[in-house]
Formats: sequence, structure tokens, C-alpha cells
Amino acid sequence: MPEYVENVNKAFEELRDWAEQIRAADRGGPYQRLDSIADLLAEVPDELVRLYGLTSALPADLGNVHDLPPELLEELSVAKADELEDQLVTVIRAYGDEASLDQILVGLWRKFKVSQKRRFLQNKLYRMDTIWSVPGRKGVYTTTEPHDQHEPKITSSEGDGYGSYVPPVNDLDSDIPF
Repeated sequence: MPEYVENVNKAFEELRDWAEQIRAADRGGPYQRLDSIADLLAEVPDELVRLYGLTSALPADLGNVHDLPPELLEELSVAKADELEDQLVTVIRAYGDEASLDQILVGLWRKFKVSQKRRFLQNKLYRMDTIWSVPGRKGVYTTTEPHDQHEPKITSSEGDGYGSYVPPVNDLDSDIPF
């Protein structure tokens, strides 16, 4: 990502230099057009950084690091997410921060021409730190961390090797008179 921002910045500087050369040669109006194009181009790096920050999976504690210079990025010990993780975050955000596995499969194909196996994606989504299952909705994932984690607990029974369902504590049971 930083190389694209650098390329746009180089093009911006070149346009400014050309406009100055034309102005210095006293050739008249063409430098004004180059200045206006350079002004438009000056906004592109910030927009690239903003869009890339929205579509990539990064550790939340650092925030968006894509606007940092390459020499600083090399000094950070940030575990970079792989390309598929970035694509998954992008697809889920495109569906409004919540998407079913079917939507994710179709979105990966439509946006990135990537085809994945359902089971592989389920495992990948489960292991990602930036995507969570939506409580109460099977096969639906979100990029927004759920605040309320009141899921039923599964405990192991005595020696049978299978988990058993333990319902959540309900305060209504204390109102029963018998």
C-alpha cells in the first residue's frame, strides 16, 4: 500500500514541477490547468489510505497504520493479516458489517474472483481475531466485536466424554413459590 501512495505523491510533485517550469518560461495559461489537476491529485493519497484502512484486517490496538512511512512500518512488529483475511473483512463490510457464509462465498467471487470451500472458510473465520460469529445466528459473521457474550455454556459430564448443555442462570426462577 505505501508504494501506491508514494507513486501518487511523486506524480503530484511532477505536475507541480511542470507547472512551475511553464510558469517560469512565461508560456501563459497551461500551468493553471496543471495546477488544478495537481490539486485534485493531492487528495488521492489520503483517500487511498482511508479506503485501505477500511478494507484491511489490522490489530485494533494500533489502528490504521497504512499512512505511516515505509521505514517506520519496517520497525513495527505487527503481524500482517494475509490477503484472504483482508478480502473477508472487505466482503463482510460490503454487506453492512454482517454477512452469512453464503454471502461471503458469493462476495469473495464477485469482488476478488476467489473461490473457497465452505468448510475452509468456516475454519478461517473462526480463527480470525477481527471477525466474530453473530450470537444467536448460525453461520452469520460480523466485523463488529459483540459486547454481550451471554452464550450457553457447554460442560463435560462425569466421564462420558460428551458435553452437556447448561442453561444460563435466569432470575425469574426465584419468583416461583414452591
